[in-house]
Amino acid sequence: MSMPEVKPVRGHRPPLRRHQREALDALTSSVSADSRRSWIVLPPGAGKTRVGIEHAKNLLDDGHVSTVVAFGPNTAIQTQWANAWNSHSSDRLGDGADDAADEPAADAVDEHAAFDEPDADHADRAGLDRRLTTRFSALTYQSLAVFDDDRGSTKNLLDELAPGGRELVDRLGDVGPLLLILDECHHLLDVWGSLLTELLDLLPEVWVLGLTATPPGTMTTAQSELVTGLFSDIRYSASIPAVVREGDLAPFADLVWVTTPTNEENSWLSGQAVRFTELITDILDPTQGSVPFLEWVDRRFLGTREHVVSWAAMSRSTPELCSAALRLHHTDLLRLPPGASPAEQHRRNPDSEDWALLIDDWMRHHLMASEDSKDIELAEVIRRALPAIGYRWTRNGIRAGRSPVDRVIAYSASKPQATSEIICAEAANLQERMRMLVLCDFESLTATLPADVSRVISERSGSALLVLETLVSDARTSGLRPLLVSGKTVAGAPEVLDELRARIAVSDDSLASRLQVSEPVSGISRLEGPWTSRTWVPYVTDFFTTGRTQVLIGTRALLGEGWDAPAITGLIDLSTATTPTAVTQTRGRALRRDPFQAHKVGLNWTVVCVSPDHPRGNQDWGRLVRKHDGFFGTDSEGEVVDGVAHIDSAFSPYEPPPPDMADEINARMIARSQDRGEIAQRWQVGSDYQDEEMRSVRILQRTGHRRTEQSSLTSADPIRNGDVSVVPRHLGGDPGHILPFRVRTATVVAWMGLGLILLLLGVALAGIGGVVLMVLGFGLWVSLPVVLSVAGKRRTRLYAKPPTVGQLAGAVADALHSAGLSKTGSDSVRVRVDASGDLRCHLDAEAQSAEVFALALDEAVSPIADPRYLVPRWSLPQSSIGARGLWERLKVGWSNAQQSDPVWHAVPSALGTRRESAMAYSRAWNRWIGGGEAIYTRNPEGAGVLTAYRGTNPMQMTSVLRTSWH
Repeated sequence: MSMPEVKPVRGHRPPLRRHQREALDALTSSVSADSRRSWIVLPPGAGKTRVGIEHAKNLLDDGHVSTVVAFGPNTAIQTQWANAWNSHSSDRLGDGADDAADEPAADAVDEHAAFDEPDADHADRAGLDRRLTTRFSALTYQSLAVFDDDRGSTKNLLDELAPGGRELVDRLGDVGPLLLILDECHHLLDVWGSLLTELLDLLPEVWVLGLTATPPGTMTTAQSELVTGLFSDIRYSASIPAVVREGDLAPFADLVWVTTPTNEENSWLSGQAVRFTELITDILDPTQGSVPFLEWVDRRFLGTREHVVSWAAMSRSTPELCSAALRLHHTDLLRLPPGASPAEQHRRNPDSEDWALLIDDWMRHHLMASEDSKDIELAEVIRRALPAIGYRWTRNGIRAGRSPVDRVIAYSASKPQATSEIICAEAANLQERMRMLVLCDFESLTATLPADVSRVISERSGSALLVLETLVSDARTSGLRPLLVSGKTVAGAPEVLDELRARIAVSDDSLASRLQVSEPVSGISRLEGPWTSRTWVPYVTDFFTTGRTQVLIGTRALLGEGWDAPAITGLIDLSTATTPTAVTQTRGRALRRDPFQAHKVGLNWTVVCVSPDHPRGNQDWGRLVRKHDGFFGTDSEGEVVDGVAHIDSAFSPYEPPPPDMADEINARMIARSQDRGEIAQRWQVGSDYQDEEMRSVRILQRTGHRRTEQSSLTSADPIRNGDVSVVPRHLGGDPGHILPFRVRTATVVAWMGLGLILLLLGVALAGIGGVVLMVLGFGLWVSLPVVLSVAGKRRTRLYAKPPTVGQLAGAVADALHSAGLSKTGSDSVRVRVDASGDLRCHLDAEAQSAEVFALALDEAVSPIADPRYLVPRWSLPQSSIGARGLWERLKVGWSNAQQSDPVWHAVPSALGTRRESAMAYSRAWNRWIGGGEAIYTRNPEGAGVLTAYRGTNPMQMTSVLRTSWH
């Protein structure tokens, strides 16, 4: 396969963007420090190639290197590097430079040329020599192809290279001072990373620049360790929101279209669900096993007299199993384990994965280890039943298998129809300006479907061809002239392909004359002839960009990375890939600025199928969650947050919305998509930013998904009628604060005594003076009940309701600041109610302080688990009406009734590790809320209080943690 000719294009380069300048400044600093390995993170479309070219030029000009070799993951990116280098060289020539000999055109090396067959002749070696003696060469990672991709092997990976690949490695060591540019170097975090480690060991003096768009926060621990070993620290990183705010990427919105399986699919799923239900019912049978399942989980997580469970240690060693146990607790099948603290992700019923973990634990640690033959028989029965529900028993326990249920949901026939609905809405909104890209996993499925699945889905399910057929057969979308392109095929309606062939003939009549439009099948033809994807992708891209087709359907492998079409106005993601690399690249397709659309706004749609009829019916929702985990977008309030919350604030990462909400959700998504101006405004392009992530807490107005952006607060809402003030409870704006906070008994006695003395003196004295004294004495006696009643009324108003979130947040912030855990206190607490009625609270401080505050506040409003300290909160019942109420207020006005039956709250873990910090919280608590000194729960008195209050939710609130960008 030969590469198309790479031609320099003369013209002046645009000025460097802010993030390009900052990245280059960071690289310049590293050069000054003789630090030869650098890792740069810039989003798709932010100009990584320009950064690499400028860095290479600087190293060449300063004499640090004499040769630059850029590796990329595919030929499209390879060609981009060659074009970028040639454009850079022609710019310098266009400026009047006379050093054409010093800036030869870049060589875009065919990946097949980089490693030859064993019988390669001398001419191939000469070609390799020529390529690596140019100042700049572009190759693909496949140039280092490995015969044996056995990552468990102890063999040296360099020894496993194809002959041409090993020859390339040897030549890299002979070309002199060298800069290796590793574009999209997230690809190195698999087998290539191990290979690169060995390669760099052979080239200790080499300069290395890694470029990627994958956010560092999405890397696994193993990947982070590999990056650190190869590149040391990340030299520079910029996020997608930062580049959008700067104006170098288009504002965008992430949207979702929720579908449910077709009737036929639902019927099949219901039948499959029966098997799962039967299995779980049998396992919960108390007669099954010498130690029944529920008795086992009690022993496992609650402990026994002989065996004390340390929840902290267990949750560290088996976090997923412990999470499953807490969800079992949510269904009332398990008491709350001592020390456990249910969080947002635990407030739902166990799913199939949870049941698998719990059953696996029972089988491995009891049934399979038992000497009772009935236990062994029961284990065998369960093992045989697992494949029917998508699991299998291995020597390492229960593992998820290739579930036909997952395939039916992932490739549901409802998804192509949903795609059509989205395109219709977008076309009605944008008309001729619409350019929609649809990404699928594959063109057509080649593997044979299992017999039971083939009855409900076809081999075309989930394919790009089925999407194309759906759009061509729909009168609403056929006029948009949809076209399919993959690594093997260019397909569409015959008349569309005829026009594409005519378009090709304008620039290459010879090629066009050899192309034929095949006979249509189901309305679909193919453009066939002696060409390959390397040739047809540029022509199809031009056909799409110029609007001759407004819908382009492609495979993620071909168009998901390295393919640029700035005209794209929206993307519909039908793929199942959830890796950070795939998600970053897929989302980046629609974010590039288009010079012909000054106010472009990109939309990234994901179609999700949710089934209520099977325990694994939320698998597609789980994929959506993973696709957005760690990725930021604007929510309905204009706040930039990560996760599915930026799609809709009602979405939870832990469970899908109810299926009957699908139409309402889709309507909200369409309404949002039609107001692109509002989407752009939410991004506040051009305003200041810090490019930092910050944790915050949300108090949900009500649980569940039935919340709209227009919902309002009611008196029953837990966030206290929208009270977002951050002032102490005793100074909460109550005009009664001028009265004594507490009328002590001694004060009452003195008051009454003084009144009696004045009365007696008045009786003893004659004249006006005596009368005045009697009036004063009588006034004191009469005013005392009034004062007591007013004081009692004020205290009842203060303590008959819980404190506000603002007051609780103020206490937490001041305590953290006093304990040295935060750089700022309550002055930086920010609380507001959003349009959906939820309360949002954060600490306006640097990231670390904001993080510790959010975690502590979330714990403070959550049910009591197993804290080391508790603090009391003064509490009073609501007073009655009439004379009884008056008497109650009189008693409250001169007693300590609010202290007689306190409500207990947990001291957050961050403040409960040491007595000094717990006392700091106690002091802040008394100032903001009132209640008394904290008690230690590890002594008899505190343990008794904890036993009585464990699991209670004193604030009666539901909170969630969110990460926002600012």
